[in-house]
Amino acid sequence: MPNPWIIISFIVALAVSNASSFLFGKHVEEDETARAQLESERLAAALLSRKQKRVDTIGQQLAQAKANRAGRDRIIIQEVYRYEHVTPAADRCTLPGAWRLRHDLAATGEPADPARLAAGDAQPVTDAAALGTVAGNYIQCRDAIEQVKGWQAWWEVVQ
Repeated sequence: MPNPWIIISFIVALAVSNASSFLFGKHVEEDETARAQLESERLAAALLSRKQKRVDTIGQQLAQAKANRAGRDRIIIQEVYRYEHVTPAADRCTLPGAWRLRHDLAATGEPADPARLAAGDAQPVTDAAALGTVAGNYIQCRDAIEQVKGWQAWWEVVQ
């Protein structure tokens, strides 16, 4: 009959070996999980950095486009003023006040109030003032269009 101490020692050695294998495997698994998480965080940081650069680029492009539009808008306004000073009085006219109300309503998209238009409470406007109204409304319209385009470009990047 074999010595019981040898059997007990063998069982203890086997238990210690299994426990150490389990602990080593757990350590390796935790290390792999940490590496995968770190790689995932690095990838997310790289993607975020790329998106931020694209958003910054879009911001710079929009600012540049706005500066370019400001120059053109000044030219348009200068042309309105020039019209006012260059056009002979015989070629000038006065428009009914409802004209400006209708144009502003058309530019804003608000429905026209028939009672307000029929009342004729708006003062008549000169042709130069009418041109100023048209130019101002178109400038605002173009700014709104560019703003929407900017938001669309931004949304494509951050999606």
